[in-house]
Amino acid sequence: MANFGTYYIDAATFSDATTIYTDANYTTYAPDGIYQFNGIHRTLTGGVLGSIFFCDTCCAGCSSTYMYPIPSGKNEYHQVCSSVGESSDTAIVVKFKFTGTPKGYPLGLSAEFDNASYQGVVSNRFGWLPNKYVGDSTTLVSLEGTYELDGYAWQPLSSSFVSTPSITEVVTAGDLSLTANNPDECYLLVPKTTSAQTLNADVYHPIPPATFPSAGGCDITIPCPAPLSRFSGTAMAASASAACSLASSSEPTNAYFLMRVNSTSGSPRLFDRVYLDSAGVTPLTTAGYYGIQNQYSGTTETYSWIHVDSDGIVQAAGSCGATMLTEMIASEMRLTSTEACNYQNQSGINLPDQQYWHNGSGNAPTGGDVIYSDVLGTTTVPDGWYQLLRGYGLVETVSGVVQGPPYYECFS
Repeated sequence: MANFGTYYIDAATFSDATTIYTDANYTTYAPDGIYQFNGIHRTLTGGVLGSIFFCDTCCAGCSSTYMYPIPSGKNEYHQVCSSVGESSDTAIVVKFKFTGTPKGYPLGLSAEFDNASYQGVVSNRFGWLPNKYVGDSTTLVSLEGTYELDGYAWQPLSSSFVSTPSITEVVTAGDLSLTANNPDECYLLVPKTTSAQTLNADVYHPIPPATFPSAGGCDITIPCPAPLSRFSGTAMAASASAACSLASSSEPTNAYFLMRVNSTSGSPRLFDRVYLDSAGVTPLTTAGYYGIQNQYSGTTETYSWIHVDSDGIVQAAGSCGATMLTEMIASEMRLTSTEACNYQNQSGINLPDQQYWHNGSGNAPTGGDVIYSDVLGTTTVPDGWYQLLRGYGLVETVSGVVQGPPYYECFS
């Protein structure tokens, strides 16, 4: 029997107990009510303990990261509850970080806030993934089906996930948004337009990871709510040069707001998402090019440009001026393709984060395009292999010129 305070239970752990006593002789039941031990909450009614439940009033504070492995052989569902305060007209951008090898496994990612459910994430590798399940598509024919998932909820007092009642998860074709490789970092925006204070972030993994090449995990970071970054831009234009001309003729005065994915400050970068309000209720859906204030170092140009698709996702960005180049985020040079593909070790270390520039007409460099190490296009990059942040793309350069097809893909 285990003793906690002035109470006694009939099992070694509170999770396994069936009742609570007030005496060491186990003759008198404790009064009816809710009891908690090491973050586990259960209701005692007539001497009988109910199922473990998660206490919404004792969620962990925001700006925390919750790390857990995904064990093999189990269908599981994890939920994290976060207290996000009373602010309104702000955004909560939940970050799901896949860990493990580049050949990821499918995971369902969602959140609940103020009686509404949210799904659809932006991957730092693949951009907008609108459906609930994301992950490797090459190891799975179909995820459709009905699954009984063992439930686990984060308990702040014990700093661990504890067992909760199982749930039934139904997966349909419309839930699948699978990628060729690990989607890496995925960002889910929840608009906070009310004073509601509790957010639940959910991860589902209905297929035992033992059926996949490797196991891994998923870390959840729930930041405190904050308004999205505001920036000024022009109306939509049909091309980068037209956006630059529009910015020059009429300064960028339209207000836009940015969910940062691959940028940390300054102007938008690849796969950042643009919204029309500070809470992220309405994404920018008018696809095209937009002129903005230049924040690139190494150039004196007043304006730069971004290319946004119909989901509000930045597909490319670059500088205005006589030499209009497109920014490219990639690894440092490696001498072989294998070394370049292994540049990121999937724990977040050595994520491709080097800034280069290419002169191609597309969003990403292709065969025959030239890659430069500076925004003015004066110095080509060293000969070798580079892993793009975009979809694990891989390019080889000779005298700065991209060789071969549009680009290869690591790990597929």
